[in-house]
Amino acid sequence: MKNVSIAAKFTVLIAALGVLSACAVSGKDNSSGGGFYPLPGPRTVELPLDSGLITFASEHVGKTPLKRIQYTDNEQRIDYTLYKGNGAQGEFIFMDRPYMLAVSFNFPFTIRDKVETWNFSKGQAADWDRAVHMYTKLGQIFYRPYRLTGVNRACFGMSGEWDVDSADPKLQPTRIMFGYYCQPPGVALDNKKMLSLIDSIGLKGVTQRNVRYSDNVLHFHRDVAENFSGPQDSRRAMSMAQGGGAGTSAGIVEFPFNYAEYYTPGDSDDLDLN
Repeated sequence: MKNVSIAAKFTVLIAALGVLSACAVSGKDNSSGGGFYPLPGPRTVELPLDSGLITFASEHVGKTPLKRIQYTDNEQRIDYTLYKGNGAQGEFIFMDRPYMLAVSFNFPFTIRDKVETWNFSKGQAADWDRAVHMYTKLGQIFYRPYRLTGVNRACFGMSGEWDVDSADPKLQPTRIMFGYYCQPPGVALDNKKMLSLIDSIGLKGVTQRNVRYSDNVLHFHRDVAENFSGPQDSRRAMSMAQGGGAGTSAGIVEFPFNYAEYYTPGDSDDLDLN
């Protein structure tokens, strides 16, 4: 008989509890949480601009986002940020899972796949350069320059996948970030400037010292819990992240995505909850 480590047994137990709890609260709003590992179910909130996880800065949009939306459920946390100003615009998504939960993200997309999904660039003609990777404070990031030819905008798309769980048979990541940034119309974006912008993309508690966001165990749902005010506001925040309707210049209709999958260590038959 094979020996099974305590850690492996614990991971399996957490996964099983996660499945049961997801079934118990799926589709319900519960703002009270409680316990060592609160299971609040799906909720979406508009966050204060000085809250949230993602950080970014450019000379055009500054350091403060125009909008922050966060979604959490029992398996994941998804942070959306919109930076906009002086004709420039950038939007970023970061997603992660609660610590030690046997969940990873099935994310088989290219940079171009995701860029073309944002409302800002959906349906627009673009000239693409090749994808390149670089090492930043977050880790390895792939980026791909492109130009929206109809509106004469120089842009880049980016994507990063980190923290593969070795217990996951598919070796999928447990943290993902993707997004884009576009200069104002007619403003060039040389390679040096582009690398500086990409390197400025960060996360509180990771690239920026922040005690509030360094604890990924007890306070995983804290931002949403502190700002949740009911199902109606949750639906409104969801609509804002999705773009609020046809013809909008921000948001992404896929939000909050369906990438989270439970896995059983050593078993290739993963359970996709979405």
